[in-house]
Amino acid sequence: MVKTSKLAIGIVLAAIIVMAVPVSAAMFHGQSNSVKAEKIVELAEGAGQKVENLIDLVYVNETVLEMIENANLIDELEGNVTLFDEGKANVTAAYDALEVEDYEGAVANATQALEIFRDVFRSINYILCESDVERGQIVDGQGLLVAMQRALERIERLRELLPEDATEALELLDNATDYLDVDTARLWLLDGKVTETAYNLTQANLLISDAHRYLKTQAEQGNAVRMQNYLRIMERVRERIRERLEAAGNEGIDVDGVLESLGYQNVTEFEQALQNMTENAEQKMGEIRDAMKDLKEMGQTMKEMGKALAQEIRNHGPAQGVGQGNGNKP
Repeated sequence: MVKTSKLAIGIVLAAIIVMAVPVSAAMFHGQSNSVKAEKIVELAEGAGQKVENLIDLVYVNETVLEMIENANLIDELEGNVTLFDEGKANVTAAYDALEVEDYEGAVANATQALEIFRDVFRSINYILCESDVERGQIVDGQGLLVAMQRALERIERLRELLPEDATEALELLDNATDYLDVDTARLWLLDGKVTETAYNLTQANLLISDAHRYLKTQAEQGNAVRMQNYLRIMERVRERIRERLEAAGNEGIDVDGVLESLGYQNVTEFEQALQNMTENAEQKMGEIRDAMKDLKEMGQTMKEMGKALAQEIRNHGPAQGVGQGNGNKP
């Protein structure tokens, strides 16, 4: 029989009940689409943070983990953690959609995240019940303190990554640190203030998430600048190759033969291939790895063309008197 009275999850996750209610536009009647979308996304993020707190509390409690393992439910627990990560990815996608004013996409992703968090919460609740976790075992003071220490470690890692002029993000981290006063938390826990301590942990983690999003946005903007610089370099290289091909053709060098050796029928086809690579890279500006892969492929193509053309000029030089005077070098 499921022993729900044995669990103290409600102490930490009372607000999670909202996830059992389907998200409806009626919840935000009279508000603009942007405000509705923002509130639903924030709702999803808050719900996810509460579930993440629960997961953290389970994993820092060795006794609870052992009980779950003895009940042969550890694989089910890990599967729910994997599912939870998918929900977090939906929240990230929802915020990305908000940035480009895709409010419908933001709501769709946030709603999907809420459904995942609800399912994960229910499943972990079931796992704890079936593992006979007694009231108080899951929400123990030591677990909360360990979770706070981990949050402080995350803050330090983020501080190392943020530039000094990132005042907004650094202020968020300062506020999060204030919520993570471990000495005060110990005193509160001695007084039985578990709910207040858990609330502070949740607020801190939300602020940390905001700072992390700022860092992600800055990185994406930096990547965009990097991409544009790389594209400008590639365009200059294209122009030099174009000039070299034209000059070589005027000197009677078999330019078409060089192009054919690399799989192109003529200069027009080669130019079109480079243009396609450029457009593909530009379309992937949001996925820096894929975009840079296309640009590097484009760079390699131009490098191979340059080498092949240089070799043909060297071959042509001794026989026709055209070249740079180094045709007799060993």
